[in-house]
Amino acid sequence: MSYWGALEPLGQSLVLPAIVKLSQMGADITLLSFEKPGDLANETEVKRVRLILEEAGVRWIWLKYHPRIPATVYDGLHGIVRGIRQRLNEKFDIVHGRTYIASTFAVFLAPLVGAKYIDHSEGFYPDEQVDGGVWGYNSPIHRTTKYLERLKFARADGIVALSNRAKAEIENLPVVKRRKTPVIFVPSCVDLERFKFAKTESVGRNGGELKFVYIGSVGARYTLDNIGRFVSNINQEKNRVRLQVYSKADPELIKKMLTDGGLSESSYQLSAVPYAEMPAYLARHDVGLFFLTQGISEHGCSPTKIGEYWAVGLPVITTPNVSDTDEIIRRRKVGVILENQTEAAYTDAFRQIRELLKDPELAARCRLAAEEHYSLAAACERQMVLYEQLAGKSV
Repeated sequence: MSYWGALEPLGQSLVLPAIVKLSQMGADITLLSFEKPGDLANETEVKRVRLILEEAGVRWIWLKYHPRIPATVYDGLHGIVRGIRQRLNEKFDIVHGRTYIASTFAVFLAPLVGAKYIDHSEGFYPDEQVDGGVWGYNSPIHRTTKYLERLKFARADGIVALSNRAKAEIENLPVVKRRKTPVIFVPSCVDLERFKFAKTESVGRNGGELKFVYIGSVGARYTLDNIGRFVSNINQEKNRVRLQVYSKADPELIKKMLTDGGLSESSYQLSAVPYAEMPAYLARHDVGLFFLTQGISEHGCSPTKIGEYWAVGLPVITTPNVSDTDEIIRRRKVGVILENQTEAAYTDAFRQIRELLKDPELAARCRLAAEEHYSLAAACERQMVLYEQLAGKSV
């Protein structure tokens, strides 16, 4: 079960490749996803995704997604009822709930269909909402969702963590220790066959204009305004930097955030491109950016965009404490950690990235980092081991 639709960007980048790979490895999978009406209106895309799943031998059940909490409860009930109905046609060994919302549905569905339950909440969602300024810390909704998080961990037969740091934290929970619940590390992987290594040289080596790129969500925890502030500060020092944003978010919100950061419209471009074309677009740039609000949740996330940057040969400039990224950057020398949001830190980060871009081996190291830490095949192998362990048989 996934609350990300198979038709939306996160479904395309994270759910579909994993589902197809697991099916190719021998898992018999039914995908139940919640699709947004706007995505369902694109009949060509619906047919394309259905064909991908059919060719992989995956059964696809989609239900309509409804926004806001009261409707989310309806979605949950609908998903549970649909899962029970599907049980009449086939026996499930495991109900794998991916995303916090879907795993909340799955924890109640699993015992009703006589299956084991895997919690794959995609990070510490309640704390992410606090860090994004959506909820107050220890507010009623924060306490309620943290209670559900603990409930899911307590009932899980297996748990998927997005970072090694999150894995260690979950393994130390008393209920997980007591039950000896298996916890595996599976990052938000990159389809390395799609995101091919394409970067052959860096503009940074000859002093030309540097092309920075940012992809994905904006707002809440994703501080595009700070990215605007960073690029603006660099350009004020007479450096030649241009920012490209690829996102399907509201263009007016993106413009406002960049303007709030002090970045002029002449210094950036905004586009939305199909996910299938993203690797080629990324390879036209020099540096990928990822800025996240620091708080109580960032260590538990797994930013796919960093893996996608590395996969095509781009180094990254990122804020600290994101997943396991700090350790990888320092060990592999594949990016720069922006320690704080000050002019001095911006200047120092830019100096470091300029020096890094002079290294002719940089792009190859970035690709190696993606292969070692974001490999879809390796992650799916760990999932298959967990499936076999819980099902008590060879899947």
